Parts: sequence; C-alpha cells; structure tokens
Amino acid sequence: MGDSEAVAAAAEPLSRRLSYAQCWEDFGILTEALDVGPEDDVLSVSSAGDNSFALALAGARSVTLIDLSEPQLAVAELKLRGGHLPYADFLTLLGISPEGSGGAWDGAAAVAIYRSLRSRLSDRARGFFDERTDVLEQGLVRAGRFEGYLDTFRRKVLPLVHGKSTIQALLALDDLETQRAFFDATWNTWRWRGIFKMFFSRFVMARLGRSEEHFAQVEGTVAERLLERAEHALTQIPIGSNPFMQWILAGEFSDLENAHPYLSKAGHAGLREIEERLEFVHAPLEGWLSQADTGTFSAYNLSNIFEYMPAEAHAEIVERIIEVSRPGARLAYWNLFVERQCPASLADRLEADKERGSALLQRDRAFFYQAFQVETVQ
Repeated sequence: MGDSEAVAAAAEPLSRRLSYAQCWEDFGILTEALDVGPEDDVLSVSSAGDNSFALALAGARSVTLIDLSEPQLAVAELKLRGGHLPYADFLTLLGISPEGSGGAWDGAAAVAIYRSLRSRLSDRARGFFDERTDVLEQGLVRAGRFEGYLDTFRRKVLPLVHGKSTIQALLALDDLETQRAFFDATWNTWRWRGIFKMFFSRFVMARLGRSEEHFAQVEGTVAERLLERAEHALTQIPIGSNPFMQWILAGEFSDLENAHPYLSKAGHAGLREIEERLEFVHAPLEGWLSQADTGTFSAYNLSNIFEYMPAEAHAEIVERIIEVSRPGARLAYWNLFVERQCPASLADRLEADKERGSALLQRDRAFFYQAFQVETVQ
C-alpha cells in the first residue's frame, strides 16, 4: 500500500475499513485468561476473526463475533467457510503458500477458490468480496491496513538497519540465551533504535498504520514505549515460538502448526466443527449490549476497544456487560497506549486480577501492548 492509498484508507469510516487481516493480540494468553469450556458463551470483538476462532476451537459452546466494520466481519466469515476447502486450497485463499511460506501465492487462484465458496457466505460477505477481489489477489492475510504498514516496515525500513542474513540469523535461533546475546551484540544498534522510533511514532502510525481517531485518547509519545516492548519480545520470548514477530520480520510464519490455531491442519479441520457455534453481528458494542438479555454471556474477548473511548463511555459499557453477564463471567482486554481497567465505581461488582494480567503480559508474543486486564464479574 502506497502512502496516498494509506491516507485514503485512513479517511474511510470504520464501517467500511479493513484495518486488520490478522488479529494482533496473542491468542495464547487470551485463551488462558478466559479458560473457556463447553458451558461458555463468549462475546468476542471480531477483528479478523482469528482469536474468536481460537476460543471456539478451545471448546466454547458459542462465540458471537461483533464488529463495527463490515469488511472485518466479511474477512472473518470467509476464513471460517474456508474450513470446507482442502487444506492447500485454504492456504491459497488466505495468501499463504502450502509450504507455509508467505513469499509467493497465486492471486488468481485465490479468487477462483473464493467463487467456489461464495454460495456459503452471507449477503454482506459476498457483497464485500465481489467488489474487492483485490483483497484476495494481494493475499487475504496481508490485505489489512495494519498489515500494509508492517509490510512497509519490513520491505523499506528494516533493510536500512539489518541485512537479510542478519534477519534470517535471528529467526533461526532456537535458544533464548543465544537470542539475548544476539540482540545485545548484533541487533540492538543505534540505527535500530532510531529508525524504529521514527517509524513507530504517533505521526507515522496515524498516517500509515492506524488513524488519528485511534489516538484520540492518547497522551504523550508512543514510540519509546513500543521500543521497550519490542526489546522485551526479542530478549524474553523465544522467536521460534512467536508467530507475531516472525510475520513482522519475514512476512511469513515459520511453522503454521504453531501460528494462529485455525492455520494448523487440525485447526483448519476444526473450522467445520465450530461453524454452527459462531454468529456474526455488525453493530456497535454498546448498542447491541443494550438489547442483550441478562445472563447471556460468560466470557468476553474485548481486544483493546476501551482505549478508543472516553473513560465515562468505558465505564458505561462495562456496567452493561456486568448486567448481561452470568456470575463469574470473565473479561479479557488489552491496553495499548491508554490505561483502561475496572472503573472504581464498579469495583464491588467486577474483580480485577492485576497479578494474573501482569504475569500473562510477560508472555504476550504480540508485544505492542502495555497492559492486559483480566477481570471477573461478581
């Protein structure tokens, strides 16, 4: 995506924007925090669908995917219906080669595979992909605005810091102590720190990767915080087990069996099994919750949506979540740049487990986030 295209994409309303073609929150700590089972009904912010699938594959009885963006729901739905395809065709549809390398794919074949699945899709999803076959031609999992931003970093910025051999050497490491030593001796140069802070500054992120509205509640600089989190990921988490860092640095997953659960062979087969347990909802969260019945949900994947709204709106939505929840319902959500946690006014109805959230954050492979909130309805 070029700069002019990125600026134009930023001007699109959320209802028409494909911000993410992958989920950039760690499914591992999410599924551990929510600990879903066959009695659980989950409300999950859809995004690209990956984490909602992970919760269903982990055993939730039902998962309701909700999003303001019709393209986000269309992408999630197409991935889900891809469970009816042979595995190799499924990967081609997503823009991943059957070998697991993201370096080459067949865009025309992806469009043809979509057409074979078209009748299984909702009118909303068909309408989106009929008009936007370019999303399939460029590789579905690469087609989000944020993935385009990371692609620019990988192709145009990272080579200014490290050569291909250095990047490959880092990705090949299988020992954390060796990885830390490599980071200190080879990776963590002044050029790495300087260019990273420039590219992941608020100005560049708002222009190319996210949008100004994502920063409406943000105060201060963000690049230094992201650099600290990147250092944590590169020194405290084995890179061979980190599909998020693999994608950022190489544009592919080293091992699909250890990437998002739905991308493994067993996960792909599981999509057919969970299909009837998933529902797609195009609506604002607050409006939809206002119509939900008491006792509807027992678990919530809330992404990092609360930092995009004022604290008062966050408190109002959390209060409504409590009202429609079963006792013991679990909430999980991230803070990126804005601190949002259990409102003080609701502390007697919602228990925050800060120790557990902090411990899980230390293992968060999608390293961007500053906090992970784990809360339980009383």
